Amino acid sequence: MSWPGLATDGNMVYLADGPFLYAVSLADGKEVWRYPGKRDSKLIFYCTPAVTPDGLVIVGSAGTDHSLVALNPNDINPDTSAPVEKWKFTGAKDHWVAAPLIVENKLFAVNSDGNLYILDLQDGQSSKKATVVELDGRLWSQPTTDGERVYVTSLDHSVIAIDAKTYKVLWHKDLGGAVPGSAVLSKDGSLYVGSLDSQLEKFDPATGDHQSVLDAKNWVWSTPSLDDDTLYFGDVNGNLYSYNTSTGKLNWNPVKPDNSETASITASPLVLDDHILVATESGSVFALDRNGKVLWSQSVGGKIYTTPIAAGDLIIVAPLETDFYLVALNPSGQQVWTFTPGS
Repeated sequence: MSWPGLATDGNMVYLADGPFLYAVSLADGKEVWRYPGKRDSKLIFYCTPAVTPDGLVIVGSAGTDHSLVALNPNDINPDTSAPVEKWKFTGAKDHWVAAPLIVENKLFAVNSDGNLYILDLQDGQSSKKATVVELDGRLWSQPTTDGERVYVTSLDHSVIAIDAKTYKVLWHKDLGGAVPGSAVLSKDGSLYVGSLDSQLEKFDPATGDHQSVLDAKNWVWSTPSLDDDTLYFGDVNGNLYSYNTSTGKLNWNPVKPDNSETASITASPLVLDDHILVATESGSVFALDRNGKVLWSQSVGGKIYTTPIAAGDLIIVAPLETDFYLVALNPSGQQVWTFTPGS
């Protein structure tokens, strides 16, 4: 199963959902444009879009056209009503699932072909000869960086560190299960990874030495969310964990906010100022305080696998199997608007 990619630049919501990438106004939930202007059977979008500092929107195709394209949302082609392509990279051999990582003037993009592509943000071309790093495995999650190293996780049980300047592989470690989420750097510099081996692993970023620090009750699918010295993450049984990286212990026993049969948590928790937002497979959204107490809940229907995003005063959710593609909630969980594409 594939689920939508969701991002924002503060004015627009960008939704990668099937044949189109949609730009939706945050103000009223209306469609502003879609890319491409007309349906193309070779293009399918589920990859989370990346928004560059100068406003470009970069998204990759999961269709038979394996292109990675940078769009200028402020330059609309009058003939197609779609944004102009600033550049297009066509060197990948398979589909794009992960959002690319932007580091200064470079793009670190992992593809399902097992390669890491380092591209120039200005033109989408290789910035030097050694810009394809062969890593193998199915690379489905956005890379992470501390400025010195770039960390890549793999469904083939691997966590890999690459030198951010030379692109040399520094270490490659195998875990007991697939890693569908990204690695997370804690405040003290340690690297944390959740896996389908139901483990939270702690890594030394310099050496790759690692140890399991927590046994979850089931698969950890999503990327843990960092809040100061706390990592919040869920498992596919619907349990929410609050792990303190300073003490190496849970802040409280795991809680299960959703008691339905489809309570699985595959989306990352969304850390907000006054609560933690958790979305579940049942199509429900829960707000919890930092002690694990449920403050409010809202059923939006369908199933939620995509991590919700905060945009201004709104929370944007992209459920599946509903009549609408997006729903905007206010800080109390009330619906503000929904988005359904026109024909």
